[in-house]
Amino acid sequence: MSEKNATPYTLLHLRFKLRVKPDQLLAHSQEPAGKIAAVKGLIWKIWVFQDEESVAGGVYLFDSREAAENYLSHPVIQAVRNNPAVASTESQLWDVDHSLSAVTRAPLPGMNAEQPQPVASIAGGQ
Repeated sequence: MSEKNATPYTLLHLRFKLRVKPDQLLAHSQEPAGKIAAVKGLIWKIWVFQDEESVAGGVYLFDSREAAENYLSHPVIQAVRNNPAVASTESQLWDVDHSLSAVTRAPLPGMNAEQPQPVASIAGGQ
């Protein structure tokens, strides 16, 4: 990735392998969701789950790598990791490429909603 295409944004993917079905954990997540929404540097979170695999987690966009790294030691995350219903946790941090994300309409702050449409030959479309 070139410096020109780099953004300060960091994407965090958290995955929790559960000993229960995800709906049992998610049913008690309204209060933690409010606390997560107030985390410094968090732009948005998408809650995800795979019922068949008993996995829950989230995809988060932070305004910096530092904010994403700090979140990993946040009390809400520590509570999830210490919850007896959680068997294991995984996390991955990703840098965000601005240029390509703009082409695919990523919801990144500061991106122009009127981005030019990609050239069909580049996008593989018609």
